[in-house]
Amino acid sequence: MNKKALLYGLVYATVVIVFKIYILVSGNALTKFGYFYSNITAVFLILPFYFLLLKSIRDKDHDGVIGGREAFRMCLSLLVTALVLVSVYHYIEFSRYGQDLAQTYYNSETFLNFLKSQKNISPDKYNTIIADQIKNAGTSAFKATTGKLVSYLFIGISGAFIVSVFMKRSVAKAR
Repeated sequence: MNKKALLYGLVYATVVIVFKIYILVSGNALTKFGYFYSNITAVFLILPFYFLLLKSIRDKDHDGVIGGREAFRMCLSLLVTALVLVSVYHYIEFSRYGQDLAQTYYNSETFLNFLKSQKNISPDKYNTIIADQIKNAGTSAFKATTGKLVSYLFIGISGAFIVSVFMKRSVAKAR
């Protein structure tokens, strides 16, 4: 594994973890942005790190020449480093705060409005549904972490391929 890819993966993971902690500590975890968009924002944040890594490696270490396969390998090294660290954070976050956040969310006006919008659910079942959701919400930190990994893998691998194609330079182009 390239040391620069490891370093960029550590920096990316640190940025994402600080971002996620800010969302959690500031009380924005159950806002529209915090609940729906913070994870995908963190996932797409990896793309600039791919560009920075490949530009650094291509221009400084390989004299302006890097193949597509080597560039893709470097991006995947960054991704793997970041995935391990961010997954550990997600596991700890869910284990520590998952049940409390679930209880707050399922007892909120937002979830009640969601239940009211469902035509096939009668109002007398609302309390049962809320109790079941709270009971099942904190069951598996592993399941919650794995669910977040799917978007990281999809965007991370496809983004690594696309960035590698854009950033590669062959020997003929470099001269």
